[in-house]
Amino acid sequence: MNTYSSFIVICGIGCFSFAQGQEDAERLPTTPTRTSIPYSLDVPDFTPPAPSIPKSLPAIRVDAELSVPATNSRTITMIRGEASTLPDIPPPAIAEIRERHPLTPEQIARNIHHRRHNFRFGATVYDHRISQVQWNHPDTGELYQAVCGFDIGLLAGIGRFISDGESYEFMLMSSNIDTTLIRRVVRQYAPKVPDVQVDAIMIINGDRNDPVGISPIALIKDLISSEKDRLVNYQADRLRFHQAAAAWEKAHPVPPRDETFLFRPHRGSRYLANPKPEAAVK
Repeated sequence: MNTYSSFIVICGIGCFSFAQGQEDAERLPTTPTRTSIPYSLDVPDFTPPAPSIPKSLPAIRVDAELSVPATNSRTITMIRGEASTLPDIPPPAIAEIRERHPLTPEQIARNIHHRRHNFRFGATVYDHRISQVQWNHPDTGELYQAVCGFDIGLLAGIGRFISDGESYEFMLMSSNIDTTLIRRVVRQYAPKVPDVQVDAIMIINGDRNDPVGISPIALIKDLISSEKDRLVNYQADRLRFHQAAAAWEKAHPVPPRDETFLFRPHRGSRYLANPKPEAAVK
């Protein structure tokens, strides 16, 4: 059976549900939204970082020292110094077992509001054109998956937006695949890119008739549609910033250096009673 024989297509502000062999599409109730990013998307020019401050060890008694070789002809040195003079660490507090009470209606409402306004997306984007996206139902946690005819990667670096006056937050983890490059290098492993109309969404896993379940991707689609010009410029500016940073780091590599770690015994340490156990008489 075709994986995409039963799906939902969301295009613009209209939602249409299709089932295999069904001639008439059922229109789902939707309303136009005003979705936007309420802050500037300006990316500053890359500025080289300030020179690092050389490290120096404090003038304390050294009770033991050990150096081991590391890569690039470096060494890692571990020093045990004199006991710390900080106040004793207080003993851990005994957690009080509290009786659990049922959530109040107000707490339940707050939890529902929080879940429905905080999204997490994972995505694979093909040629900045088609996105395979997955997320979880805000209430049940059910896995939803969709194939989208737009580049969800345009939202990389964006963490929040507003829609109809309500604030939303989301986290996106995405990867980009250049199918032309893959076919050129390893043709036999070229990925099969799903076919989907431009700016459409096909739900391939999850209840396509649940408005709460599909609301995360519907809002994201609306956000990209309303802010596309700003997002395209923002991603171009981010790319220039990262390219400038990479070029500077390549021209100014950090020279290999030795590393030193200082340990100071504190309350309960066996070194307080015998600061130099390795020198004890056997």
